[in-house]
Amino acid sequence: MLPRIFWHIHIVDTNELIFRHCQRSVKLIIRLMTKKIRRAEGKPMDAVIVAGLSKSRGSQFSVKKEYLLTRNGMIMSYGNLQKLFGLSSSFDFENFTTPYLAGIYLYNYLTRRGISCGLINFLDLEEKEFEKLLNQDPKVIALSTTFLTNIKAVKNVTRKIRCRAPGIKIILGGPLVYNSYLLFRLKDSVYDTDSCASDYFFLNREKEYYEDIDLFVIEDQGEKTLFQVVTAIINRQDYLETPNIAFYKDDNLVITDKIAENNDFSDDLIYWDEMPEEFIFPVFPVRGSRGCPFKCKYCNFSPGRSFHLKSPDSISKEIAALADTGKVKMIRFTDDNLFFDRRHLEDCCRKIIEIGKGIKWTSFIRADSITKENIKLLRDSGCVLAQIGMESGDRKILKEMNKKSSPENYLKAIALLNSHGISTQLYFIIGFPGETPQSIERTIEMINRFYNQGPAINELMVFPFQFAPLSPIYDPDNAIKYSLKGYMNQWTHYTMDSEQAGAYAIDFIDKVEDVYPHYGIEELLMVEMAKLKEISRLRHKIFRAQKSKASKRETEQYWQELKKAVTA
Repeated sequence: MLPRIFWHIHIVDTNELIFRHCQRSVKLIIRLMTKKIRRAEGKPMDAVIVAGLSKSRGSQFSVKKEYLLTRNGMIMSYGNLQKLFGLSSSFDFENFTTPYLAGIYLYNYLTRRGISCGLINFLDLEEKEFEKLLNQDPKVIALSTTFLTNIKAVKNVTRKIRCRAPGIKIILGGPLVYNSYLLFRLKDSVYDTDSCASDYFFLNREKEYYEDIDLFVIEDQGEKTLFQVVTAIINRQDYLETPNIAFYKDDNLVITDKIAENNDFSDDLIYWDEMPEEFIFPVFPVRGSRGCPFKCKYCNFSPGRSFHLKSPDSISKEIAALADTGKVKMIRFTDDNLFFDRRHLEDCCRKIIEIGKGIKWTSFIRADSITKENIKLLRDSGCVLAQIGMESGDRKILKEMNKKSSPENYLKAIALLNSHGISTQLYFIIGFPGETPQSIERTIEMINRFYNQGPAINELMVFPFQFAPLSPIYDPDNAIKYSLKGYMNQWTHYTMDSEQAGAYAIDFIDKVEDVYPHYGIEELLMVEMAKLKEISRLRHKIFRAQKSKASKRETEQYWQELKKAVTA
């Protein structure tokens, strides 16, 4: 029986909840009451979710520090330019980053089912908070591998966790674990798993990499499996026969039955108004789909995954809830192919306009989804940046990649976007099988045909080709077809090798005109676009002058022009 004071507190809180959430079910109110009662009783925490480590800007080839303008070792983002020139900013974007949606989604999934959770987005930045959560005696730490791409990266995290929490169960899930399971199933076939064994669990049998981990969730989705295991651990029940898990027993790998989950998006919409304020950031990720309907040969992001879309109504409601927090100013859709056709794009834009929140958003959009009939709809719904996976401007290379698009489609889409004030972030791959110096020149020529007289900015993201396991190009038949040998960043094929591709990528960046490196999505919130375009132009002008060893006087003149643009 709870003390009377606790009952009194909850009668008051329940009345407030009914007033604020009268359209929600009684089940939700009871869940919230239960959650608050637990806090009042001081019940120990059940689980801590660790989403990963912070992303260091410059980890991708096209945005490495060497290819961005710096001064005194500091990248000249707009916020740092303001500091350099003695200006104050209304935005606090120091050490800016966006949270990992995977951690927030798992937090929501478990807490809605009665599991008391803590969440650490970036373990390296939140060590004090992590210590506080450990003091609440959690039984489980769930670690996501959405942004931990190999077992060495995971070891860096599990070592930190295990040092602080030697007796707590560590459960690992996410893309790296699922991909490890898929590759493990192929290990006795003609598929080349030997080359990638050092980077994946189950293939790599070195105890150092799995000794900290008590359990692996091997299901593609895995939320249901995680909940079942955590519940069993909390209740001190056996969990080792739960489907969709793997673990080591006496150094032998045990894999339980695999039963596919089919978790419905609509069942687990995140209640953003209930999220702790510290989880909400000005630029916020939203997921609108799962999987991918396309089969681009270079891509291993969605192997073996079926494709599912959130409804436009669900997406707009989630955006409205985030806008109502008062902190979120821009939505960054995390999907590669949320807007893969015109109808879905247009339906989502109309719904976003209907909610009337005036929030900005960015997303990957297929070029052939953008038309003169719907471009105004994109602009009016708040789209400020369209990310487009162009990959190449050479027709033959696009066909080899299975891109199902053309240089003409890309040029048309970019012209429409720019003419309506929508900036672009353009992605290219250098070195795909069949790539030659001539095909690269054709891509550069295509980019240099952009005609952009408006305020929109076109940004460049260049990546040397990676020979990645579980991508279609990694299949044995394709390896033979293209004379492909090697692994990831070290490879050769019948027209190029990885060292040449890296050199061509640098040359590519030097040759394109009126497209600029990416300094951070937050800049779109900090300064109006026409001014940012001029700043981007001058940053790149100074970078090129310094690289070509222009005179100190000439370079200083450009810096003064940049100062004038920033302080205007």
